[in-house]
Amino acid sequence: MATSKTKKPAPAASPAEVPIVSSTTITLDALARELGPADGAFAARTYAGIPEEDLVTEGTRIDSQSLIDDVPHFVASARRILGSLSEAQRAKVRMPAALLPLLVAEAGRLQAMKRSHDAAATEAAGARAALEVQGRSAMRDGIGERDLCYDGLRNALGARRMARVDAVVGRADSPESLAKGLEALASFIDETRRADPAQDAKLLEDYGVGAECAAALRATAQRVRGVASVQIAAGRRVTQRALDLQDGRVAVVIEKILRAFRAARRVDGTILVPELNKAAWMFEARSGSSAKKPPPAGEKPSSGGEKPSSAGETLPPAAGGAPGAVPSAQGETTPILGADG
Repeated sequence: MATSKTKKPAPAASPAEVPIVSSTTITLDALARELGPADGAFAARTYAGIPEEDLVTEGTRIDSQSLIDDVPHFVASARRILGSLSEAQRAKVRMPAALLPLLVAEAGRLQAMKRSHDAAATEAAGARAALEVQGRSAMRDGIGERDLCYDGLRNALGARRMARVDAVVGRADSPESLAKGLEALASFIDETRRADPAQDAKLLEDYGVGAECAAALRATAQRVRGVASVQIAAGRRVTQRALDLQDGRVAVVIEKILRAFRAARRVDGTILVPELNKAAWMFEARSGSSAKKPPPAGEKPSSGGEKPSSAGETLPPAAGGAPGAVPSAQGETTPILGADG
């Protein structure tokens, strides 16, 4: 007699579960494709009450690359945490769904701006290096031409007549001084030829310091002066101020996300807070004391004196910490940007 096998039902999948993505595959582009574009109207509301100068000032405190590197994992961490929460817990995280797509979009814009800025800076540095090489070459050629002319004049006219040459030849401590000395030598040759066309003019030609030499001296002077006058135009598509402004925009959104999770954790200690790495120091919360840990080496220094942390609130216990150790929110330092957001 055949026995029937009872098929076990498959375990129900959590509807809010978010796939765990390996650290090597989490990118801003991948997150942007998955989350979709940012809500423009929501973005406008988010930044409406924050002066641009405040965003720029905040942006000067952090290196752009630190934010670019941290955001993908920060967003993935936030999504994993949200996916693990019950509906009741999720309700405690008072954060609009549009905030994560906005952060990804702002960080993506920052990444594109930094690439453009760095490419232009590299191009300008290369151009400056090439120009320096041209400048050194022009100076060497000018000094060589001057010295050849000087010795030719001495052979042609004799040492006693070189006093005026010594007075006008000048020095070669700058492109301009060298150019003036070359032009003065050319003028001396022309005047000497005109003053005594029968004797001196022929002597100058005999020793190769005649009319052609004077013309060569003037051409070399023009080249020396021309290379020195060339400047590399600062035609960057993205200025440092624009980068700082975008850094500030990204920092504001990170701050809002952290504030929402930290507030929820103060109520329910089992709710974790998304993780930051390179930029963590900027958002470290402070309780009571105004002392702030200095940024790690390589980060942007604070401009115009010490500025309160952008994140402002007291840090709840770290992941896995005891719920009973949750500090009171009363000793918090007020954040400066997006405080009401």
